[in-house]
Amino acid sequence: MLDIFKVIAALFVIGAHCHFLYEYSEVSFRIITNGIFRIAVPFFFCVNGFFLYAVFKNNRMQTWLKRVGILYAIWMLIYFYFWTYLQDFNVLKMMLTLVFGFNHLWYLAALLVGGLVLYQLRKMSNKVLIAAAFLFLLLGIAIQYVGQLHVFSQQPTLDKLLNYPPLHRNFLLFAFPLLSMGYVIRRTNVHTKLSKKLVAILLITSFTLFIAENLIAYYFITGKVILNTYLSYLFLAPMLLIAAFVFKKNANLNSKLLASYSIALYLIHPFIIFLIYRFFTLDSPTLLFVTILVAGIASYLLILLNKKLKYIL
Repeated sequence: MLDIFKVIAALFVIGAHCHFLYEYSEVSFRIITNGIFRIAVPFFFCVNGFFLYAVFKNNRMQTWLKRVGILYAIWMLIYFYFWTYLQDFNVLKMMLTLVFGFNHLWYLAALLVGGLVLYQLRKMSNKVLIAAAFLFLLLGIAIQYVGQLHVFSQQPTLDKLLNYPPLHRNFLLFAFPLLSMGYVIRRTNVHTKLSKKLVAILLITSFTLFIAENLIAYYFITGKVILNTYLSYLFLAPMLLIAAFVFKKNANLNSKLLASYSIALYLIHPFIIFLIYRFFTLDSPTLLFVTILVAGIASYLLILLNKKLKYIL
């Protein structure tokens, strides 16, 4: 069930990047695209934190770092043209992109360093890790709001810095908190101790809180501004992870293949969107459908290629 969730999450990321429903309904776009779809990346971080427990326990941190580092380097090279030649040439901008990641590759950069931070703090108690997760995510949210509300509009340089996404959506203020939640879930094995009824209640409650936080920000705080971080990520992402285990199905599915598809879809879809935008003008539902179709085919080819070259996925 977890791998099915991961494929769905990858499709959610594609939907968000295709700005699904943007031109049709502002409220639907806010709830679905900027709401439901955006839980995908926090969920991915939570899943990685869950599996980092085994990495730490079996002393395979060096292997994990090598895998994530090579994956990041390869895909930064694949997208090299897009983050160099298609942007105004600026050495500082290029260096920052190299460090924080181009477009969706920020996830790998944050995962790599966030995993290192969690490794250094792995022996801390569950309470301390959870408290740290809330503290750092809240700090990121605070920076985000100060920037989006232009509190320092009279100081253009500072205002611009506060609105620079990597300042709050990074390894420490975004990745580490969610990795920690996944790690604590695995360390406590709480996913094996909760009843289906309780998990369903907690999942519905956390989902409701997430939508409420999204709409409150939209109507009363930031207006049309799209936010990257919500406090309710720390409730909904872990509950989705737990639900994937509690509501697991005994289906004869190729778990490794599904996992490969989720990674491939995530990594390749911006390339597909760039190509479509270059030759066609499509409304968001059509763009989403075509992107999923082409990205699905491209992902299959990447999976075949990965069997020979390795480290592509």
